[in-house]
Amino acid sequence: MNPFRDTIVSSPWAACVDVPEIQSDVFQECLQGIHQVRTSGRSASLLIHGAAGAGKTHLLSRLRTHLTLQAPSATDRDECLFVWVRLQASPRMIWRHVRRTLVEDWFRPVRGQRSQFERILFHRLADIRVATGDLEPWYEYMLDTDPTALDQLLDDVAESLFLDRNTTIAFKHIAFGRHRRDLRAWLGGDSLPEEALARLSLSQDEGTDEDREHEARRVVLMLCKLAGDGLPIVLSLDQVEALQTSVGDRDGLFAFGQLVSTLHDETSNVFVIPCVQSSFATELKDKSRGADYDRMTSLGARSLATLTRSQAEKLIAARLSLAGPGFMPPPTTDALWPLDPTDFPRLAAVNELTPRRLLATCADRFEVYVKQASSSAVIDVPPDDQPATDAEVIESSADSFLDDEWKSRVEQALSASRPERTEEIVRHGLPQLARLLSPHWKPVRDEQLPDIPLVFEEPSGVRTGVSICTQANMNSVTALLKRLKTQFTPDRLGRLIVLRDGRVPLSKTAKVASQSLEQLVQQGAVIAEHSAEVYAALDALRELISESKSGDLSRDGQTVLPDTVEKWLCQHLPVGLRDFVDSILGKSSSADDSLPLESLATLLSERPIVPLAEAAVALNSTEATVVALIQRHPDRARLLMGPPAVVFRVDGDSLS
Repeated sequence: MNPFRDTIVSSPWAACVDVPEIQSDVFQECLQGIHQVRTSGRSASLLIHGAAGAGKTHLLSRLRTHLTLQAPSATDRDECLFVWVRLQASPRMIWRHVRRTLVEDWFRPVRGQRSQFERILFHRLADIRVATGDLEPWYEYMLDTDPTALDQLLDDVAESLFLDRNTTIAFKHIAFGRHRRDLRAWLGGDSLPEEALARLSLSQDEGTDEDREHEARRVVLMLCKLAGDGLPIVLSLDQVEALQTSVGDRDGLFAFGQLVSTLHDETSNVFVIPCVQSSFATELKDKSRGADYDRMTSLGARSLATLTRSQAEKLIAARLSLAGPGFMPPPTTDALWPLDPTDFPRLAAVNELTPRRLLATCADRFEVYVKQASSSAVIDVPPDDQPATDAEVIESSADSFLDDEWKSRVEQALSASRPERTEEIVRHGLPQLARLLSPHWKPVRDEQLPDIPLVFEEPSGVRTGVSICTQANMNSVTALLKRLKTQFTPDRLGRLIVLRDGRVPLSKTAKVASQSLEQLVQQGAVIAEHSAEVYAALDALRELISESKSGDLSRDGQTVLPDTVEKWLCQHLPVGLRDFVDSILGKSSSADDSLPLESLATLLSERPIVPLAEAAVALNSTEATVVALIQRHPDRARLLMGPPAVVFRVDGDSLS
């Protein structure tokens, strides 16, 4: 094993090899910032920037590890909460993205034990029931012997914090361990069926797209209030570059600035850490509102320094310790081995000696040493007179790397695919995909279309709108479809695409929603459904582009640039994604199966296996037409020719 490979830390929640001396000054400033928020009762922000591979995520990982809540959950010592947000989101969904990520992180078990939500619970109870040390035994005792008194204490907490009804009920569900799965979904902003909301005794009025964004903002601020001043929240906002759909785009940076300003001004316990590449820091300053940038940097802006020789030696030693007991290094006193004597001065002369660049060089030298040690042949290493730069990526090697990355990421996206994330994926990924394949179609914004978040305009001026209708709550679906009927007018849109997710079919009782869909089709709208594989591929695309923009995509220590990624994507996109764009931009001439597919999905949601003859009757069609429909969409249903012939539902997990 080469201990110098795998240098990318994909998340601060992952374990990593850490050298505390590297970026120690910025780390200490972060700790001072947390202390200032705690003692002053005012939120603050520290902007961190550095070159690609300088160690931003390593720094956040060190901070997260340092702040990790320890067991037992003593409330008489300083503790913090931690949230890490990769801003791979549409600017108009930024609050919903932060809400979902915050909730996921706070439900995350800490050291395999209590979650951060439960730590909030203990701290809030300690405010009411003054105690020192471990509250957990008392809490467990109250759960078992006097739940009524515990419930009253929670009411006292809610009253003291002026929590709204929904937050109070959700807090009680956390305390009593009730409905964890549905509660997590509700807190994260997912649409829930009416029966699930009834079990939770919670309401969910999704409203228009703007209403849902305002609701997410309100929930985030309420959860920050729930944590309280005694439990500061470290909120790291990473990959800010991913908010930009195209070069020069201002919408993403404006939304980001508003987000930080709101957190800065309307909370009292949040320490915000925005992280960007140094090459992007100037653009962030120039294109942000002055007041927003001032709040982003209320505690300053700090650059991650290049490595010193001493730091490089410690990093190499830490990596070599991973080589295993069987590894025998050469007899040398040089603490920079496996580097050659001339390597470090040459690398340091670039002025951007990052940990990633150092480790990449060490990895190459280490492999040469291993080959020489295992062979009697002498291996000549060509001189490396010029240090490698980000632009010097061998194209064929990059193609192979991106091919492997693509396959891996699509597989991961498909395994994690949920219909609740379809809207987020489409709204962030579709503009990027359309820009690659149809750059003459320009995304525009129309405030008169509050439920049509994506609008593309072709050179002739004709506009195509895209609305995403994937809610599990049938009342919300019905309301959305009714609003779309009034918004889809010839003077505003030439075409309207209503994207559905086949995994969330209309329920059998949603008669009004079905009628509204039919009426939209009569108006000229196209109801489009696509497979989970298509959405997984779109998810992988936006992730690759986002990571290349933020400098987090690396091949053997070399940063893979956005131009390289986009060129590869244009040449290697799967047919499914090309068809996806063609169907939206009106280039596809395939049959319109939207309404029959919706009816079939509704039928199979009630009865996963149905005789073909009954399916034809239910769809008001012929058996031959149903067979042809299934043959065109094998990802949605399959046919088993009997006798009798039966139609059966295809679940996402069984897709090949």
